[in-house]
Amino acid sequence: MNLNNLFPHQKSFIEHCRNVQHLSEYSIGMINSDIGNFWKYYSVKFPNDTNIKSVTSSDIRDYLIQLDQKEHLSKKTINKYLSYLKKYFVFLTENKFINSYPLFNLKGISFQRRETIIINWMPYISQFLDSDIHSETMKLLIVISLGYDLDQLLKVRWLDVSDKLNDSGLKKFLFDNLTFDKTPNPYIFQGKRVARYTSIDRITSKTKKDQKIIDFPINPRKLRQSYVLSIISKQDLSDEQLLSKLHISRKSLGYYKFCSNYYHLAPYKKATSSQLGY
Repeated sequence: MNLNNLFPHQKSFIEHCRNVQHLSEYSIGMINSDIGNFWKYYSVKFPNDTNIKSVTSSDIRDYLIQLDQKEHLSKKTINKYLSYLKKYFVFLTENKFINSYPLFNLKGISFQRRETIIINWMPYISQFLDSDIHSETMKLLIVISLGYDLDQLLKVRWLDVSDKLNDSGLKKFLFDNLTFDKTPNPYIFQGKRVARYTSIDRITSKTKKDQKIIDFPINPRKLRQSYVLSIISKQDLSDEQLLSKLHISRKSLGYYKFCSNYYHLAPYKKATSSQLGY
């Protein structure tokens, strides 16, 4: 069996399968290979965030969809892969290699059902200004709506965005929620002891508290995905224009085009005042 660091904590997990669960060498080989394939997929998709703690159920669902649509594996085989991944993440959780088990809501998947992704929410950000939404959530919505990707998110400063914001209310909100006492050009996501946040997890931990108020996913990855799909779904830009506007590779463009055809894309509908908690 090839044990060449195919995925995080591989050696201890394989030992667990062999010595605690007493699985056959054939089963262990299949598990080792399939989890290795998932981690290869994840590492390519998120090259700057290859931390096992960052994996979400959505990431795993996307991987299974790839197996269905691009590798044309049977539903039975795909759900067997899911069982291997569940076994792996249970092991990681029980041994405190990750903070929480990410797959509570991911059961055997019927691939006739397509996930719905809300798009075109960007023009409606200002409707949240007078609600009880956390300031970091507003900042995230604004920065993602301006086209910044996750690699850029923590590096964005006031002068990067001030001239790009046409909405005076959003511009005033950002200005009022930044500290300019140490620099005229502060980071949008400011730290209290350091100049800026060093982890997207800091943002996610704050924004998730507002999910009950906003009726589309507001974690950074999902927001970026829906932003990109909003642009691609308009179908009025050439591939070259999309590459320039979105600052993505051709490989990523191909993936997002696949997503735009695979998922059900639903335009955002402006929420009522009662939904926003006014």
